[in-house]
Order: sequence, then C-alpha cells, then structure tokens
Amino acid sequence: MGACGQGPRLSGITLARQVALKISWAFPPEFLERIWSGGEIQARTFGTKFAIPHRVEKLVLSGHGHFDATLNGGSLVCARSVVVATRVQYRCLPVDRLANFEGAGLYCAATDIEARFCTNSEVFFISGENSAGQAAMFLSRSAKHVHMLIRGKSLTASMSDYLLSRIEADPAITIHYEHALHGLEGGDELTHATIHNRADDCHWHHRTRTVFMMVAAAPNTGWLADMAALDDKGFVRTGREVGGKSPYETSHAGIIAVGDVLVGSVKRVASSVGEGSVVISNIWDHVNA
Repeated sequence: MGACGQGPRLSGITLARQVALKISWAFPPEFLERIWSGGEIQARTFGTKFAIPHRVEKLVLSGHGHFDATLNGGSLVCARSVVVATRVQYRCLPVDRLANFEGAGLYCAATDIEARFCTNSEVFFISGENSAGQAAMFLSRSAKHVHMLIRGKSLTASMSDYLLSRIEADPAITIHYEHALHGLEGGDELTHATIHNRADDCHWHHRTRTVFMMVAAAPNTGWLADMAALDDKGFVRTGREVGGKSPYETSHAGIIAVGDVLVGSVKRVASSVGEGSVVISNIWDHVNA
C-alpha cells in the first residue's frame, strides 16, 4: 500500500495486531471456515479491505482530520474512524525452563491445532479466567482429563457463575484450588509437570504433554497510548467518563474500542461480537458528522 496521499481513503477500518474469528467451539472447523469465507466475500462486496497479517506500529491524526496508521514494514493506512479490537495476550509465569517448552507442550491459546496434542492425555490449565474456562470445556471433549490449577480458594470473582457451574458438573474437568505450577520437565518436548499444593505445602509430579498458561492478560495497545486514554494496565477506557459520545468511544473522537481490550471486559466471545455489531452505527455517526 502506498502513501496516504496516493492510497484509498477508507470511511472506517479495523486495526488489530491479532486477527481471529472465534464464533463458538461448538461448531466444527469446516463450518467456521465456511462462515469466515462467506463473511469475507460479503465484506469485500461493501468495499472492505483486509490486511492480514499486518501489525499497527503507530497511530496519529493527520492534518486532514484522518487517522494515519503505520503498519509494520512502513506502509500507511488512512481512515476516518478506527475500531480497536486487538484482544489480549497472556504473560508467562516465572517457572524454570518455561521458554524451552513454548510451542512444545506449553501454550497460551487453545484452538483446534492445540487440541490435537491433547487427545487422550492429561491437560493442565494455569488460569481461572472466563477464557480459560471456555477453553477447558472445549478441550475436555478430546483430552483424557483437564486439570485447572487455581492459586486462590475460589473462582467467583474471576469466572461467570454459569460457566463455573458447567465446569464443576463436567466429570472430565477437575478444579484444584490453592495449587500452582512449580516446574516443567522433558527433553525436546514437555513430558511432566510439577504441581505445588499451596495449602499443604507439598508437591506432586504428573505426566502430561500439554500445559496451557492463560494468566495476567495484557492488552495490545502500545501503539494507541498517544491517542486514547488507557488504564494503568493498558486497557482502553471508553464512555462518558473519558469524553466519549457512546459507551464504546474512547477519549479521542472517532476511535472506538470493543472486546477484550476494554477496561472491565468479561473476555467472552459473545460479548465482543455483540459490541462489534453495536458500534457500526457509532462509526457512521462520526463519519457523517
């Protein structure tokens, strides 16, 4: 894509470091592929342009009142409105040999690709967030058993009641309260995990080839820091309290945020999809103002 003066002006554009379509794990992969393909064709019919995979390195306001987004590689994309839907990334814990097993038994996302490694095996989750609960339900269909390690004594503050009820009722999932990951072992690939029972201050050794670490969500908003108000963790603040004209508009008119990246978001797919559909009218209000 050329410079802004030479390239097309878009009335609205979604800028994201990570692009993913997650409708429901209840649907088979081939069904989701058909939905994505059909959705892309429909979007292109309305003039939508896709830039995958590209990352936004910087966002500034141009002299013409448009937003200029610098992509990795130096290309520029110009738009009159920006929708931020960049999801979050999960930080890793200080566990020995953690880096050795990244992609070789240690994962931060549970998709169909990772699910293949879990067939008929014991799986460990290091998280008590909604996203981890959904992933545990998904993997329990193929894994021999799913273990969720929770440092605290309860999940009521971090997980929705209905999801927690489903997990507790699933015989293929066990929640271990006051437990934490202590160590990982193996050669080229993960073979064992050492678990610390914090209540009894003892350790137990378990054979496993898959551990999912989904803790300490960090938003992908470094590129947005100079344009919109963020909280101390980098999540985007929106709504009237920061000057937004709608619940999802940021402190800068024309920049709208939805999904996991919002302050106080519940990290649920359904919520993100709903928010994304709602803000379309806000985009048109800004563009036509």
